[in-house]
Amino acid sequence: MIRRDNLLPPQEDGPFRTEEDQYFWRALVELAAMEEAQQGDLAAFVGVSQGYVSKILAGKQVPKPPLRRRFAEFFELSYEEMVSLGRQRLEALPYPADGPPSRRFQVREPAYGGADAASKGGGDYAALRSILRGLRARETRESNYTEVPLREATASMGGGSTETGDRTLTYLSFRTEWIRSKGNPEYMTAIRAFGDSMEPTIADGSVVLIDEGRRQFVKNKVYYLRYNGQMYIKRLIDAGGQLGIASDNDSNVLLVADADDFEIIGRCIWTARELD
Repeated sequence: MIRRDNLLPPQEDGPFRTEEDQYFWRALVELAAMEEAQQGDLAAFVGVSQGYVSKILAGKQVPKPPLRRRFAEFFELSYEEMVSLGRQRLEALPYPADGPPSRRFQVREPAYGGADAASKGGGDYAALRSILRGLRARETRESNYTEVPLREATASMGGGSTETGDRTLTYLSFRTEWIRSKGNPEYMTAIRAFGDSMEPTIADGSVVLIDEGRRQFVKNKVYYLRYNGQMYIKRLIDAGGQLGIASDNDSNVLLVADADDFEIIGRCIWTARELD
Protein backbone atom coordinates (compact mmCIF):
# COMPACT_ATOMS: atom_id res chain seq x y z
CA MET A 1 0.00 0.00 0.00
CA ILE A 2 1.32 3.49 -0.84
CA ARG A 3 1.31 6.45 1.47
CA ARG A 4 1.68 10.06 0.30
CA ASP A 5 5.08 11.47 1.06
CA ASN A 6 6.73 14.86 0.89
CA LEU A 7 9.11 16.00 -1.81
CA LEU A 8 12.80 16.39 -1.17
CA PRO A 9 14.96 19.12 -2.77
CA PRO A 10 16.06 18.41 -6.37
CA GLN A 11 18.89 15.93 -6.91
CA GLU A 12 20.78 15.77 -10.18
CA ASP A 13 20.86 11.96 -10.22
CA GLY A 14 17.11 11.56 -9.80
CA PRO A 15 14.99 9.68 -12.34
CA PHE A 16 12.58 12.52 -13.12
CA ARG A 17 13.74 14.54 -16.11
CA THR A 18 10.60 16.54 -16.81
CA GLU A 19 7.74 18.06 -14.88
CA GLU A 20 5.42 15.61 -16.60
CA ASP A 21 7.39 12.72 -15.04
CA GLN A 22 6.77 14.23 -11.63
CA TYR A 23 3.09 14.95 -12.29
CA PHE A 24 2.50 11.36 -13.36
CA TRP A 25 4.35 9.92 -10.37
CA ARG A 26 2.48 12.13 -7.92
CA ALA A 27 -0.89 11.08 -9.31
CA LEU A 28 0.11 7.40 -9.35
CA VAL A 29 1.25 7.38 -5.74
CA GLU A 30 -1.77 9.28 -4.45
CA LEU A 31 -4.28 7.22 -6.43
CA ALA A 32 -2.67 3.95 -5.34
CA ALA A 33 -2.87 5.03 -1.70
CA MET A 34 -6.41 6.38 -1.89
CA GLU A 35 -7.73 3.30 -3.73
CA GLU A 36 -5.67 0.96 -1.50
CA ALA A 37 -4.28 -0.62 -4.66
CA GLN A 38 -2.04 -3.65 -4.14
CA GLN A 39 1.25 -3.75 -6.02
CA GLY A 40 0.46 -7.25 -7.26
CA ASP A 41 -2.84 -6.10 -8.74
CA LEU A 42 -1.16 -3.15 -10.44
CA ALA A 43 1.60 -5.38 -11.81
CA ALA A 44 -0.85 -7.95 -13.19
CA PHE A 45 -2.97 -5.26 -14.85
CA VAL A 46 -0.14 -3.38 -16.58
CA GLY A 47 1.88 -6.51 -17.40
CA VAL A 48 5.14 -6.06 -15.48
CA SER A 49 6.71 -7.58 -12.37
CA GLN A 50 5.68 -6.52 -8.89
CA GLY A 51 9.30 -5.53 -8.22
CA TYR A 52 9.23 -3.10 -11.14
CA VAL A 53 5.98 -1.58 -9.89
CA SER A 54 7.61 -1.17 -6.49
CA LYS A 55 10.50 0.78 -8.05
CA ILE A 56 8.08 3.00 -9.98
CA LEU A 57 6.03 3.77 -6.90
CA ALA A 58 9.22 4.48 -4.95
CA GLY A 59 10.29 7.03 -7.55
CA LYS A 60 13.30 4.97 -8.65
CA GLN A 61 12.05 4.19 -12.17
CA VAL A 62 10.14 6.25 -14.72
CA PRO A 63 7.89 4.08 -16.92
CA LYS A 64 7.66 4.55 -20.68
CA PRO A 65 4.52 6.21 -22.17
CA PRO A 66 2.68 2.96 -23.11
CA LEU A 67 3.10 1.65 -19.56
CA ARG A 68 1.96 4.98 -18.09
CA ARG A 69 -1.24 4.72 -20.09
CA ARG A 70 -1.90 1.24 -18.70
CA PHE A 71 -1.45 2.55 -15.17
CA ALA A 72 -3.96 5.29 -15.97
CA GLU A 73 -6.42 2.68 -17.30
CA PHE A 74 -6.18 0.83 -13.98
CA PHE A 75 -7.67 3.90 -12.30
CA GLU A 76 -10.19 4.43 -15.14
CA LEU A 77 -8.52 7.65 -16.28
CA SER A 78 -6.80 8.77 -19.45
CA TYR A 79 -3.07 9.46 -19.20
CA GLU A 80 -3.73 13.15 -19.82
CA GLU A 81 -6.22 13.25 -16.94
CA MET A 82 -3.69 11.56 -14.68
CA VAL A 83 -1.02 14.14 -15.52
CA SER A 84 -3.54 16.92 -14.92
CA LEU A 85 -4.41 15.45 -11.53
CA GLY A 86 -0.74 15.24 -10.55
CA ARG A 87 -0.18 18.83 -11.64
CA GLN A 88 -3.10 20.04 -9.55
CA ARG A 89 -1.90 18.10 -6.52
CA LEU A 90 1.63 19.47 -6.77
CA GLU A 91 0.43 23.02 -7.27
CA ALA A 92 -1.63 22.65 -4.10
CA LEU A 93 1.47 21.82 -2.03
CA PRO A 94 2.83 24.65 0.17
CA TYR A 95 6.10 26.16 -1.01
CA PRO A 96 9.18 25.31 1.05
CA ALA A 97 10.77 28.01 3.16
CA ASP A 98 13.37 28.86 0.54
CA GLY A 99 10.86 29.59 -2.24
CA PRO A 100 8.79 27.84 -4.92
CA PRO A 101 9.66 24.26 -5.90
CA SER A 102 12.16 23.67 -8.66
CA ARG A 103 11.13 22.62 -12.16
CA ARG A 104 12.80 19.28 -11.42
CA PHE A 105 12.06 17.14 -8.43
CA GLN A 106 13.42 14.15 -6.60
CA VAL A 107 11.20 12.07 -4.36
CA ARG A 108 11.70 10.21 -1.15
CA GLU A 109 10.83 6.51 -1.25
CA PRO A 110 7.28 6.19 0.08
CA ALA A 111 6.55 4.23 3.21
CA TYR A 112 4.30 1.21 3.08
CA GLY A 113 1.62 0.17 5.51
CA GLY A 114 -1.90 -1.12 5.85
CA ALA A 115 -5.15 0.77 6.27
CA ASP A 116 -3.38 3.28 8.51
CA ALA A 117 -1.19 4.38 5.60
CA ALA A 118 -4.17 5.06 3.41
CA SER A 119 -6.04 6.90 6.13
CA LYS A 120 -3.34 9.45 6.87
CA GLY A 121 -4.22 11.50 3.84
CA GLY A 122 -7.23 12.95 5.70
CA GLY A 123 -8.47 16.12 4.10
CA ASP A 124 -5.89 15.77 1.32
CA TYR A 125 -7.67 12.67 0.05
CA ALA A 126 -10.97 14.51 0.18
CA ALA A 127 -9.42 17.12 -2.12
CA LEU A 128 -8.08 14.37 -4.37
CA ARG A 129 -11.50 12.75 -4.60
CA SER A 130 -12.99 16.13 -5.49
CA ILE A 131 -10.51 16.52 -8.36
CA LEU A 132 -11.27 12.99 -9.54
CA ARG A 133 -15.00 13.65 -9.54
CA GLY A 134 -14.43 16.72 -11.68
CA LEU A 135 -12.22 14.84 -14.13
CA ARG A 136 -14.66 11.97 -14.46
CA ALA A 137 -17.64 14.27 -14.85
CA ARG A 138 -15.82 16.09 -17.65
CA GLU A 139 -14.88 12.76 -19.24
CA THR A 140 -18.55 11.71 -19.21
CA ARG A 141 -19.59 14.96 -20.89
CA GLU A 142 -16.81 14.84 -23.44
CA SER A 143 -17.35 11.17 -24.26
CA ASN A 144 -20.55 12.18 -26.05
CA TYR A 145 -18.52 14.34 -28.44
CA THR A 146 -15.25 13.93 -30.30
CA GLU A 147 -13.11 16.87 -31.36
CA VAL A 148 -11.48 17.01 -34.78
CA PRO A 149 -8.85 19.64 -35.69
CA LEU A 150 -9.69 22.28 -38.29
CA ARG A 151 -6.40 22.70 -40.14
CA GLU A 152 -4.88 25.77 -41.72
CA ALA A 153 -4.70 23.89 -45.02
CA THR A 154 -7.25 24.65 -47.72
CA ALA A 155 -8.33 22.87 -50.88
CA SER A 156 -9.54 24.22 -54.17
CA MET A 157 -12.49 22.89 -56.10
CA GLY A 158 -11.28 24.82 -59.13
CA GLY A 159 -7.73 25.81 -60.02
CA GLY A 160 -5.92 24.22 -57.08
CA SER A 161 -4.56 25.47 -53.77
CA THR A 162 -1.04 25.55 -52.37
CA GLU A 163 -2.15 25.96 -48.73
CA THR A 164 -1.00 22.77 -47.00
CA GLY A 165 -0.32 23.93 -43.43
CA ASP A 166 -0.86 21.46 -40.59
CA ARG A 167 -1.39 24.15 -37.94
CA THR A 168 -4.64 23.68 -36.03
CA LEU A 169 -6.89 26.75 -36.11
CA THR A 170 -9.58 25.36 -33.82
CA TYR A 171 -11.47 22.14 -33.08
CA LEU A 172 -14.87 21.01 -34.31
CA SER A 173 -17.05 18.77 -32.12
CA PHE A 174 -18.96 15.85 -33.58
CA ARG A 175 -21.22 13.37 -31.83
CA THR A 176 -18.99 10.42 -30.97
CA GLU A 177 -21.54 7.82 -32.03
CA TRP A 178 -21.92 9.45 -35.45
CA ILE A 179 -18.26 10.07 -36.22
CA ARG A 180 -17.21 6.58 -35.16
CA SER A 181 -19.80 5.18 -37.54
CA LYS A 182 -17.84 6.92 -40.33
CA GLY A 183 -14.37 5.71 -39.37
CA ASN A 184 -11.56 6.23 -36.87
CA PRO A 185 -11.61 9.86 -35.60
CA GLU A 186 -7.87 9.72 -34.93
CA TYR A 187 -7.31 9.90 -38.69
CA MET A 188 -9.80 12.69 -39.33
CA THR A 189 -9.19 16.36 -39.95
CA ALA A 190 -11.21 19.26 -41.34
CA ILE A 191 -10.24 21.92 -43.90
CA ARG A 192 -11.83 24.79 -45.82
CA ALA A 193 -12.77 24.26 -49.47
CA PHE A 194 -13.05 27.08 -51.99
CA GLY A 195 -14.43 27.27 -55.52
CA ASP A 196 -17.64 26.22 -57.22
CA SER A 197 -16.65 23.26 -59.39
CA MET A 198 -18.01 20.73 -56.87
CA GLU A 199 -21.38 22.43 -56.40
CA PRO A 200 -24.00 21.45 -55.48
CA THR A 201 -22.21 18.62 -53.60
CA ILE A 202 -19.81 20.99 -51.83
CA ALA A 203 -20.46 24.72 -51.80
CA ASP A 204 -17.81 27.43 -51.93
CA GLY A 205 -16.42 28.16 -48.46
CA SER A 206 -17.51 24.86 -46.93
CA VAL A 207 -15.79 23.07 -44.09
CA VAL A 208 -15.05 19.52 -45.22
CA LEU A 209 -14.32 16.57 -42.95
CA ILE A 210 -11.53 14.37 -44.30
CA ASP A 211 -10.82 10.78 -43.28
CA GLU A 212 -7.11 10.35 -43.93
CA GLY A 213 -7.37 6.69 -43.03
CA ARG A 214 -9.29 6.05 -46.26
CA ARG A 215 -6.82 6.63 -49.08
CA GLN A 216 -7.72 3.76 -51.35
CA PHE A 217 -9.46 4.58 -54.62
CA VAL A 218 -13.18 3.85 -54.72
CA LYS A 219 -14.76 5.07 -57.92
CA ASN A 220 -17.15 8.03 -57.81
CA LYS A 221 -16.16 9.07 -54.27
CA VAL A 222 -14.95 12.59 -53.36
CA TYR A 223 -11.38 12.98 -52.15
CA TYR A 224 -8.91 15.53 -50.84
CA LEU A 225 -5.88 15.04 -53.07
CA ARG A 226 -2.62 16.45 -54.37
CA TYR A 227 -2.16 16.72 -58.11
CA ASN A 228 1.01 18.20 -59.60
CA GLY A 229 1.74 20.39 -56.59
CA GLN A 230 -1.83 21.64 -56.02
CA MET A 231 -4.41 20.58 -53.44
CA TYR A 232 -7.91 19.75 -54.68
CA ILE A 233 -11.23 18.37 -53.54
CA LYS A 234 -12.52 16.38 -56.49
CA ARG A 235 -14.41 13.26 -57.44
CA LEU A 236 -12.31 10.33 -58.64
CA ILE A 237 -13.72 8.21 -61.44
CA ASP A 238 -12.77 5.26 -63.58
CA ALA A 239 -12.27 6.77 -67.05
CA GLY A 240 -11.99 3.73 -69.27
CA GLY A 241 -9.51 1.98 -67.03
CA GLN A 242 -7.59 5.16 -66.20
CA LEU A 243 -7.95 7.22 -63.04
CA GLY A 244 -9.83 10.44 -63.70
CA ILE A 245 -10.26 13.63 -61.64
CA ALA A 246 -13.74 15.07 -62.18
CA SER A 247 -15.85 18.04 -61.10
CA ASP A 248 -19.55 17.84 -60.28
CA ASN A 249 -20.75 20.91 -62.19
CA ASP A 250 -18.93 20.43 -65.51
CA SER A 251 -17.81 17.61 -67.74
CA ASN A 252 -14.08 18.26 -67.64
CA VAL A 253 -11.98 15.26 -66.58
CA LEU A 254 -8.24 15.23 -65.86
CA LEU A 255 -6.60 11.88 -66.54
CA VAL A 256 -3.85 10.91 -64.08
CA ALA A 257 -0.69 9.73 -65.82
CA ASP A 258 2.10 7.67 -64.29
CA ALA A 259 4.44 10.67 -64.48
CA ASP A 260 2.05 12.94 -62.55
CA ASP A 261 2.61 13.96 -58.93
CA PHE A 262 -0.57 12.45 -57.49
CA GLU A 263 -1.58 11.43 -53.98
CA ILE A 264 -4.90 10.75 -52.27
CA ILE A 265 -4.77 12.46 -48.86
CA GLY A 266 -8.15 11.18 -47.66
CA ARG A 267 -11.81 10.75 -48.47
CA CYS A 268 -14.29 13.57 -47.90
CA ILE A 269 -17.06 12.29 -45.64
CA TRP A 270 -19.00 15.37 -44.47
CA THR A 271 -19.43 19.00 -45.35
CA ALA A 272 -21.02 22.15 -43.93
CA ARG A 273 -20.78 25.86 -44.66
CA GLU A 274 -21.39 29.14 -42.96
CA LEU A 275 -24.42 31.18 -43.93
CA ASP A 276 -23.89 34.74 -45.14
